Amino acid sequence: MLIAAVNIGGIRRTRDVLSVFFMNLKLAALLGLIGLTRPILSIAGAYDSGALAKPVGPLVLTALISIAWVAAAVLDRRHHPIYTLTGAGVAYALFAILLNWSLQPFLASAEAIPLPGYLAMPIFNALQGAVLGVIAYGLQRLTSRRAAR
Repeated sequence: MLIAAVNIGGIRRTRDVLSVFFMNLKLAALLGLIGLTRPILSIAGAYDSGALAKPVGPLVLTALISIAWVAAAVLDRRHHPIYTLTGAGVAYALFAILLNWSLQPFLASAEAIPLPGYLAMPIFNALQGAVLGVIAYGLQRLTSRRAAR
């Protein structure tokens, strides 16, 4: 039996929200799941024709998901948005990998992810989440300054 030693000292409950340091884990996981709408619509064929045809559909949906992530992080004033959205990017990548694995036995179009992709996906999406987190942080500061006036 393998047992891993894990230090969970940084995990604590804050106002009934599970958080790691300054990150809202529940919000990060929820935003990661919301991000799955883009690949799910691709699997469903929504980008094949019509108003959401490629390349417009994926770009518009990516923009809408990004706006939703930033808005959710700005509204969650108790936690640092950069950490939360970086976590959301990693969560999205992990959920997308799990979605791909679960669909491989059923869909021929669900190709296996190349080995470097398992590392690149979380890194790229973490960076994307961090950039969105910086935007959310700036908006939080801007709105708090206006409220103070």
